[in-house]
Amino acid sequence: MSAAVLAGLAVVPVGLGAAPALAAGVAPTPVNLNSAGPFADSFRQDPALNTVPLRGLNVGLDQRQQGSVRPVSWTRTSGRWDTVVPPDSSYAQVSTAGQPNRLVFTQGVSALMLGAPVIADTDGTYTVSTVVDPSVGDTSSGDWASIVLSRSHRAMGYVTSGDVDLGLTVTSSGKLALFHGGGGETAFWQGAVAPADRYAVSLKVSTGADKAVTLTVNGTAFPITGPASVNRWPSSAFLYLGAYLSTPGQLTTFGDGTSTGAGTGVSVSRIDASATASAKPFVDTFDGAPAGTDNGLNDDLSARQPTLVSANYTAVSGAKGLAATPPAGSVRVNSQTAPNVLSFPQGSAAVRLNKPATADLSGSYTVHARLTPSVGRTSGADAATLLVSNASGATGAVDAEDVALGLRVQADGTLALYQGGKTLPLLTGAVTPGSDTYDVSLALTGGTARQATVTVNGTTVFADQTPANLPRDGYVHLGSQRVTPGTVGAVDDLRVSMLGGLGYYGYFDVMDPGENIDHSPELFPWTNMNNFVNQDLTDPRYAGFLDYCRPASCVLDVSKVVSVPDPTREGKRQPTPDTPAALAALVSRIGANLDKISVIYTQDEPYYQGFSADQVQTEVNQVRAAFPSRMLAYTTDLWHLTAPVPSGVDLVGFDNYCAGRGTNTQKLAALQGVLASPDQHLVLFPEAIAIKDLVGCENSTDADTAAYNAEYRAMAAQNPRVVQLHNFRWLSTRQPTDFPLTTQQAQRIGRAVVEATPTPAASGVGIYRPGDHSVSENSHNDVYLGTSGTSPLFTSSDDIPLTGHWNGPGIDTVGVYHRATATFVLPNGDGTTSSYKYGNPGDIPIVGDWTGQGRTTIGVYRPDTQVFYLSNDNVTSAINFKYGNPGWTPLVGNWSGRGVTTIGAYDKNTQMFYLRDTNTWGDADHHFKYGNPGDTPIKGDWDGSGIDTVGVYRPDVRAFYGSAKEGTLTVYGVQFGNTNDQPLVGNWG
Repeated sequence: MSAAVLAGLAVVPVGLGAAPALAAGVAPTPVNLNSAGPFADSFRQDPALNTVPLRGLNVGLDQRQQGSVRPVSWTRTSGRWDTVVPPDSSYAQVSTAGQPNRLVFTQGVSALMLGAPVIADTDGTYTVSTVVDPSVGDTSSGDWASIVLSRSHRAMGYVTSGDVDLGLTVTSSGKLALFHGGGGETAFWQGAVAPADRYAVSLKVSTGADKAVTLTVNGTAFPITGPASVNRWPSSAFLYLGAYLSTPGQLTTFGDGTSTGAGTGVSVSRIDASATASAKPFVDTFDGAPAGTDNGLNDDLSARQPTLVSANYTAVSGAKGLAATPPAGSVRVNSQTAPNVLSFPQGSAAVRLNKPATADLSGSYTVHARLTPSVGRTSGADAATLLVSNASGATGAVDAEDVALGLRVQADGTLALYQGGKTLPLLTGAVTPGSDTYDVSLALTGGTARQATVTVNGTTVFADQTPANLPRDGYVHLGSQRVTPGTVGAVDDLRVSMLGGLGYYGYFDVMDPGENIDHSPELFPWTNMNNFVNQDLTDPRYAGFLDYCRPASCVLDVSKVVSVPDPTREGKRQPTPDTPAALAALVSRIGANLDKISVIYTQDEPYYQGFSADQVQTEVNQVRAAFPSRMLAYTTDLWHLTAPVPSGVDLVGFDNYCAGRGTNTQKLAALQGVLASPDQHLVLFPEAIAIKDLVGCENSTDADTAAYNAEYRAMAAQNPRVVQLHNFRWLSTRQPTDFPLTTQQAQRIGRAVVEATPTPAASGVGIYRPGDHSVSENSHNDVYLGTSGTSPLFTSSDDIPLTGHWNGPGIDTVGVYHRATATFVLPNGDGTTSSYKYGNPGDIPIVGDWTGQGRTTIGVYRPDTQVFYLSNDNVTSAINFKYGNPGWTPLVGNWSGRGVTTIGAYDKNTQMFYLRDTNTWGDADHHFKYGNPGDTPIKGDWDGSGIDTVGVYRPDVRAFYGSAKEGTLTVYGVQFGNTNDQPLVGNWG
């Protein structure tokens, strides 16, 4: 955006600073996102290694585990139905003196989760095998051992919980029961074997249409079919082992206890080691999601997505042209006819992943999916598409101008690769179909390097430089283009090497050494990444906390490992004399729990501590050498915001408390401008409490802090390079009581991140061109989306364009108001339109959802009387009242965030906005000045907050500006269109 565009308003730039040009190089190698293989844990271990607090759980995994994807750690969970807080480490131990070479549950109720999901083998089945003794020395009680399979990596492991896909209990007396999906204490199958000291158990699960489960206990096989509530068993599920002991002193064991030979602990036919290998990957299995209001598309996301990061989708048309909502039912997940996949049963359509694929420090990213152009067919022109778009609001058409790289695969193996609406030459134009499904990967190097590699079924079909630059943050679309009636297209196993946008949410410092309490369990429902500050892993009080971390979810602060107090400068620090040795000792202490760590926090504000740029870089290099597979984080202070950012760190941040969105947005832009690499990502640190002892926060209240939290979320929504909000700090169980508003705000934001709750799309802009009656649209991130060409909706240069979701929730489309006849013409979503005569000639048309019914209806404002007439059915006037003064312009929007459009007005003479939160007569609830003389008032949801705020269109520079609430700050600005165009704003998807 030019300086001229920004002139006259307090516009804060949000995008990246100037990035160094990347020289053209070799095409990127696709990241292996499908590392999988058999797994076994023998639990064979010297009892001397069972010490407090680790109790042997994740000790020596390299020696006791077998398989191609080891080591994989275990996580302690509550194993209960009524709490997320796990018991202390004594409840679950490995190889005690009395029960060597076994996993031992010693009391009460608890469970363990294996840190990688079980997945189906090539035959569509998976098997879990173990030897259990539900109650050592007892063959008559009802106490039980449990094997639980749940799609969710956030389950507690209790056998009858709602998130359990398949749960088995084996009692000490030999009774067997299988449970599914929170059916209470009622099992869908029960059986029994003769009482025995131990039970050799094998649980084989078919993910096919037969829904078969083969349970074998002590040699007796039980063939079982899943209940009617199961469509198919999931192809990916996390394994939980647990115990229910009602009598003190009793033990439950897993494993046969052998010290030599083959021995049995627990074995799994196949696990997916990629999904939880680090905090970066994203995987969607499309498994087992219930058919909800959007046909399963956004149901149960955090369960069916086994990775730390979850993301939601938007259904789009898949066709070139203006945005449109596809017909209901054209996109489904886990339907009866296409279970455990994303399917397209009604012609052509597409879905967009609403977080962008993003390059990490390698400069590249990989997108993988299994595409089925036509289920059951290996011939014909039906096609599936996988594409990366430059636009945040694209339609998903593979041949559209916004497409950075898109592959089209036909059922017969014919291939076509697109960029910007044009085809690119391929090494081969077709692959031989081995089945109806094609395994596809796109690897992109962003920026001017513009290198890409495309593979299909293991064959490289493109490895070259592309004509146009490739995005560092690209929006993934999955689609179907079908020409054969009655066929169904499908997509499965979507995997992305890393996602941009806000994906990590948690707290900086959740285990203060001063009070020796790990607060992460109480934060678990709304966080997925928390920082343990300055933990001394040699201290027994703290050494066990990693056993409680879910895979790749804990941030480890090494500040006090890489630095020591500087005796010559009070309160400052200096590098540790032998940092590599100190880090090597730390790595040794972490051991197999390394997979619990998402990020290594290198040093807090090293320049403030007095480190030089060379010392900062050296420290980062040393940490990177010690932790090559973990992300690294670095923070700076305000006084050194533009000091050299070290290369080799993945996440870069700063804190600036109680400063407000405007100041912090400016600071963030300054920091982005000095990043060592354009592929580094950003972290923001919201206040978690009212910190009155900090400069600028002396008068801060709980309400102020809650409002700041909302502003940080809005900043992240505006900038896909911001991937983490790390609240400062959580130090007391009293925090929700002492700071209720801030805690509630954090819970709302955090749950939306962790659960990938669909949030409103940020508004895009567009124009209506009276000269040729055309409409053009631009995405929120300023990428041209397309034009209608001459639209039959418009018949006169006096026509007024309108935007709304006329037929229910979904993407906004363009309607028209004919002034001469006072007639609204609105699209029905099926290619037809409906006309409604409403009001009088001379009225000003307005549209909105006046009562929160989920669709846009019409209304008019009568200038000579200043009366609003609002209709809920496009026929009759349901609400009418007077508001405003002569000469004012009506403006309506969802000002309150309640999903109800309410009225407002703009005085062009003073540039004052007067907004009401209800559709009633009265004084303005909000009034403020924004814009310049000659501006046209507009409104939009500029940051995806679900709240409309005002903006202006400046005709002389063809620029759109969107404000924060109350007009205090310009948060959005873009140029689009030509002189004499009329501005449009809408949710284009």
